[in-house]
Amino acid sequence: MIGSVSRWLVWTVLGSGLFSWSANAAEVSLNGHRFTVPDGFTVERVDAPGLVPRPVSASFDDQGRLYVTDSSGSNEAPDQQLKNPTHRVLRLEDTDGDGVFDRSVVFADRVMFPQGCLWHQGSVYVAGPPSIWKFTDTDGDGVADRREEWFKGGTLTGCANDIHGPHLGPDGYLYWTKGAFAEQTHTLANGRVLKDKAAHIFRARPDGSGLDVIMNGGMDNPVEIAFTPEGETLFSSTFIDFSQPGFRDGIAHAVYGGVFGKENDVLDDGRVKRTGPDLLHPFHQAGPAAECGLMRYEGDAWGAEYRDNLFATTFNLHKITRHVLRADGATYASTDSDLLVAEDPDFHPTDVLQDVDGHLLVVDTGGWYKLCCPSSQLAKPDVLGAIYRVRKVGVPAVSGDARKARLARLV
Repeated sequence: MIGSVSRWLVWTVLGSGLFSWSANAAEVSLNGHRFTVPDGFTVERVDAPGLVPRPVSASFDDQGRLYVTDSSGSNEAPDQQLKNPTHRVLRLEDTDGDGVFDRSVVFADRVMFPQGCLWHQGSVYVAGPPSIWKFTDTDGDGVADRREEWFKGGTLTGCANDIHGPHLGPDGYLYWTKGAFAEQTHTLANGRVLKDKAAHIFRARPDGSGLDVIMNGGMDNPVEIAFTPEGETLFSSTFIDFSQPGFRDGIAHAVYGGVFGKENDVLDDGRVKRTGPDLLHPFHQAGPAAECGLMRYEGDAWGAEYRDNLFATTFNLHKITRHVLRADGATYASTDSDLLVAEDPDFHPTDVLQDVDGHLLVVDTGGWYKLCCPSSQLAKPDVLGAIYRVRKVGVPAVSGDARKARLARLV
């Protein structure tokens, strides 16, 4: 399963922009890919072949089952997909306790273009533009029999980047992002009517009350959200910063009420109030990476040096990056390096999440996606995806009842 492993030298990019040698990196050949990971790590596949053809995003429940949004491979125009949704949510299980998911159930079918997945308090929330949907299995048969339109975004643009999420915040609220530049109107909990075309991070309580806006911006597509131990909001985004040559995508600190992103006329019509004369910028500049998945590592299996690190997926660069935060005035800076790099241009990681045992799961969606992606112009729906575990050598994956016990403490 692990494949062949060889050793060589690779470059690691530091947050300062300098380069240093990282000796004895491991090369892992697996599932037709060749991965490079730091010395002392390896890569394993955790979904049985054919179980989930084109996974996009994933979330664990309190019994160790993994809910995964699975694309049909369609790149039809979003308005056409909305008429006949063909995507789905799968529930994966490891029935024999060997650390590999071997059983799949269609938890929800006819799902619109999936752009996020969260299990929370017995329900699965999925952003399928223009809305966030809440799916619940009320009779315990493994299939969602209740569908609720939990949040209505109200817009569906040609790139379907109107909504991503949601994500559970440390305050108990659900957070999600709004991209594109289509006008939306929402009445916030404080009575203010928000009506503009800008990008935002929103939040609301699980019952839908308390709608609030965290951030405003001129970026095209804020995607995923993570939180620092202190509760500060961080997010990944595409097309967020063109202030210098080579800048584009990145990871930013969503200062409450701040205005981010590239200069854009959606910020200049007087409806978005700026907190200062200048736009705020991301602390990590990734270039044309197509930043998407983002998470904070909360485990101890990899040692104290990894605790509270950020990990991000880059669709265009075919890798998972590591970001070690440090205070920089009222915000953050980061030291940046690669955790996993694939040579195959059809390896497209879209999500990364912490496994129960402290290792990381990486979701590779495969080669199907090309909608509005300047670096992916040829759809390859026959090039399927997979889910991988990045594991520290010598720290075994936990399975069986021990896995369920650990997960109950995490969820």
